[in-house]
Amino acid sequence: MEITLIVVALLATAGGLVVAAASGLQWTAAHRSDLLAAGQRVSDRARLRWLPVLMTRLRPTWLFSVSTGLGLVIVTLAAVGAGKVMQDVTEGDGVAVLDRPVASFVAAHRTGVLTRVMEAASSAGGPVVLSTVTVAAGVVLGIIWRSLGPVLAAGVTVAGNGVLTVALKDAVGRSRPPLGGALAAADGYAFPSGHAAAAAAAFGVLALLCSGPVRSQAARVAVWASAAMLTTLVGISRIYLGVHWTTDVIGGWAFGALWLAVVVTGSAALSRGRDGGILPGQDFHYRGTRRQEDGR
Repeated sequence: MEITLIVVALLATAGGLVVAAASGLQWTAAHRSDLLAAGQRVSDRARLRWLPVLMTRLRPTWLFSVSTGLGLVIVTLAAVGAGKVMQDVTEGDGVAVLDRPVASFVAAHRTGVLTRVMEAASSAGGPVVLSTVTVAAGVVLGIIWRSLGPVLAAGVTVAGNGVLTVALKDAVGRSRPPLGGALAAADGYAFPSGHAAAAAAAFGVLALLCSGPVRSQAARVAVWASAAMLTTLVGISRIYLGVHWTTDVIGGWAFGALWLAVVVTGSAALSRGRDGGILPGQDFHYRGTRRQEDGR
């Protein structure tokens, strides 16, 4: 029961973080005029003539319609986080000191029902399964939108993530946890977790594609919260089944998110200044926001 509560809490936290981020972006968009006025006051006092010009050019941030600037920030943060985890793993310190205590705790608190749930999550969240589903969804959306954008976004995301994961596994060469405590078969190197990386990249791009054309902000939040919780569940399942260390999964999430951020930022940059971008839904929201502003 104890580990079940921990899993539920982690899933709720993942979804809650998305909702919190959405609320922050919504507040920023709703108070844009107040923020501009505050920026003007700061500029007048500090004699920063460039600040009001910069803030005037900023568009209200629509939920998860990632601009190039925001995307670059996310890429940087994800790269720093992924690099820190990789450094801890190779040096055996930092967050890596949690690996064995967590593995021992999980092995001592497994339950029959939770084991079946984790086995199902691990099987459904495998890299091959997720890659196939993601590309298929991209093709379907491409046909519906009559655009190659969704196909390219899905294909580049899963293919690039797969190459990155394999390269990192070979570079680090980390052994998996002892097979005696594993509940599933697994081969190859441990870091980063291919399941966790694939889940972060695949569920992320699926959420981006599916939430793009959705007009309801609550629905977009629900889509992304669901993606975050599914990504968390897949990663947790690999720790629970004893085939990955905790830092393997954290590293997988970090590198999967990093590659997804690179793809999204690239698509946002390519969609600027033209009517159709790689992600039609994303470009739709940007252009809709611009029309509303221009009409004021």
